[in-house]
Amino acid sequence: MNVIKTLKPFTHALLTTLMCSLPLLAVGNVNANTVSTPLKVILSPSDPTWQLAINNKLLSPTEMLIEPTERGFARQVQPLLQAGNYNEVAALFKNRDLTQDSTALNLLRAQVLLTLKEFDNAENAYLACLKAAPNLVKAHQGLSLLYMQQANYNKAQTHLVHSIEQGQADAQSYAQLAYIHIQHSQPWSAVAAYRQALMLAPETPQYQQGLLFALIESGDLNQANALLKELLNKTPDNAQLWLQRAQIALQLEQNKKALAAIEVALKLNPKDTSNQLLAAQLHLSEGSTERAVSLLKQGLKHATKQQQVEVINTTMQTLGWLVSQQKWDLAKELIGSAKRLTKQLPRDEQAQFSVYSAQIAMQQGNTKRALKSLNNALKINPNLGDALLSLASIYRSKGQLTQAKLMYVRAQALPDYQLSAWLGLSQIAIDSKDYSSALKHLRKALQANPQRQDLITNIRALENIVRQEG
Repeated sequence: MNVIKTLKPFTHALLTTLMCSLPLLAVGNVNANTVSTPLKVILSPSDPTWQLAINNKLLSPTEMLIEPTERGFARQVQPLLQAGNYNEVAALFKNRDLTQDSTALNLLRAQVLLTLKEFDNAENAYLACLKAAPNLVKAHQGLSLLYMQQANYNKAQTHLVHSIEQGQADAQSYAQLAYIHIQHSQPWSAVAAYRQALMLAPETPQYQQGLLFALIESGDLNQANALLKELLNKTPDNAQLWLQRAQIALQLEQNKKALAAIEVALKLNPKDTSNQLLAAQLHLSEGSTERAVSLLKQGLKHATKQQQVEVINTTMQTLGWLVSQQKWDLAKELIGSAKRLTKQLPRDEQAQFSVYSAQIAMQQGNTKRALKSLNNALKINPNLGDALLSLASIYRSKGQLTQAKLMYVRAQALPDYQLSAWLGLSQIAIDSKDYSSALKHLRKALQANPQRQDLITNIRALENIVRQEG
């Protein structure tokens, strides 16, 4: 009689403790930190459009002169150059020996080939020019452009600096140098070079935006904000500028301001999937869950093949958070939109997706569908702790304690799920009135998790019951 009086309140208390640690369907290893990871706007400096000035005036007294024997060829290509028919000019050069032509003609050859993006042949022609005239500015300038287009920034910088030292210190040269500094992650040097470029060409939008990007990367946010305000007043429909405002706001931990700026950018450029995903994460962290799900659904619907992996990965993170917060209606919406893209996921994440589907099915009272999804998950990954604990919970709720115990035994072999498994086994033992086994599992749980002092009360109560039974 005394045992029964002690058992009833204790069993209820332990059940409460266990249920707090072991939800009916385990969420897994997703928590609120998933959406509190530092966020960063996807930015890039304005795509450079460096201009190449082709020497159309072959006989200009300010340029190197062609040889008298080359004048017939010059008269042949002059109208083609004036008309911009560079392919025909390049075809004519193929019939000439590079080593026999003058430096002036080789410079023209190199410029034409660079314009046509025939980089190897253009490089050979420029190098032939430098062999004959090592300080030829236009050859160094051309090579710097060539190497920049090949993303070979070290070689580009060498020739660009040489051309500046030889007097080619124009705005474009400084802007190119600034761009190279950005590629080398040297934002302060880029700031200095962009400022030099703007001294010579103060109204050039490309240089202004380059300076803004460099200021943000260098962390000089006050200067960046001042410049950004000026640029937005001139071009309020520039999506890149709004993204840069968002990045500044994020660095200042002004998430709401960042979110407002990203939303403006997305209205101006609805196909910016990367920042659409960022906006979804930011909305989630700010509590605008419905908008976050709406953005993700748009991303899932319109993502290109190249973007699908990024979209589905962000969706999986969001699903984990929604499930952990028990926002079942929104999770159901997102599951429905994501289902067609799950084949893009690695197999382990496909299994996790099935677990989330099972969670929603259980909330709808559809145990049959939940069991199917969980068993499918375990076929993909037999060691998926979420699925094992979820199945155990379902079996326990149905009174199928043997099957539930089997799932918990499998889960206890997984370090991240041991605590939940031991608590589940303890509860099954209590349901079966096997108090010694329940005590054994609880002691394991406390030994592995000494911070769980709440278990001590339950252990002591069980010890009393075991003594009274003995």
